[in-house]
Amino acid sequence: MLLLFVFLISVVPVSSNEEDKYNALHFGISTSDYVQFNFDMSPFRNSFSVCTWIKKISTSTYYPTVFNYYHSSSYREIHITANGAETYVLNDGGLNSYRSRFTHPAGAWFNYCLTWSLSSRTSRLYLDGKLVGTDQTPGRTLKMGGSLMFNRLSTSWSSSSSYVFGGEIYQFNMFSEELSAADVKKIAEGGLCADLEDFEETRVLRWEDILDRSRSGLVVQTDTGCKQTRNLTLLLNETKSKLEATEGKLEATEGKLEATEGKLEATEGKLETVSTDLNQTKDLLETKTAEQKKTVEQLETCSMTLGDTRSELESARKFENISRWDVLYTAPYFNKVLTEELYEQLT
Repeated sequence: MLLLFVFLISVVPVSSNEEDKYNALHFGISTSDYVQFNFDMSPFRNSFSVCTWIKKISTSTYYPTVFNYYHSSSYREIHITANGAETYVLNDGGLNSYRSRFTHPAGAWFNYCLTWSLSSRTSRLYLDGKLVGTDQTPGRTLKMGGSLMFNRLSTSWSSSSSYVFGGEIYQFNMFSEELSAADVKKIAEGGLCADLEDFEETRVLRWEDILDRSRSGLVVQTDTGCKQTRNLTLLLNETKSKLEATEGKLEATEGKLEATEGKLEATEGKLETVSTDLNQTKDLLETKTAEQKKTVEQLETCSMTLGDTRSELESARKFENISRWDVLYTAPYFNKVLTEELYEQLT
């Protein structure tokens, strides 16, 4: 009874918030430090992919179990370790031969993906987006009704510390399809802080769901820095959107400026036409002014001649040596037709 009481108080319920999804889980090195829960595995019956980020804290354990899907009749339906030892799919350990490919040093994050489908009857192991091993699997579906374990193999079958991981995991997600090599590469190359929006339809077991589960012993959340990175990414995207909007406004302004320049050019053309018309009018006015000036000069000359003739007539009358008809010999009347009007003027 006492042992049962101690076990119960060691299980800690968890209430997470939206920002917790950017945290990793750090596991202690004891067999009592783990996360265990049941989950509806039916979406993974015929195919699945498990992808996660793993950080080894030490390399001392023999079979550092990151995750195990434990079934009472098949202890390792899906078994994932941090060093590749005892990698199982459908209780088949054919991938164990690729253990030498796990060369990542302690303290460094690396991406791990394990894929399988009944149709291909093949399990594939990827490290950092690269395919490192394949294995033919039994021609059966994934067994239902098991338990999901993190940081240990099982609570009922083995309590050996050789299976304790004692490191950190982040973004452990399980998809209901066999991801392609291109998909796995995209996830790995996206980096530790990349989102998985392109895979939301098949991402059934989500990292957020795991963070909500109860924990036993020393299992704590640790900061990955992805929250800050995500905020910077959002800020960068927001700034990029504002820049794009500003560029759009600048382009619109440039369009308006070009239209205004077109109108100015058209106005300049009209001004040039008006200026040409004005110069032509000015030239015509100068011509008319010159003609008017010439006419005025002719009139002044005529007026002077008339004045001289009048003076001569008055002088002649004084000496009475000419008649009124002698005026016909003056310039204004000489060689003119003697009309009735002219006659009336002289008489």
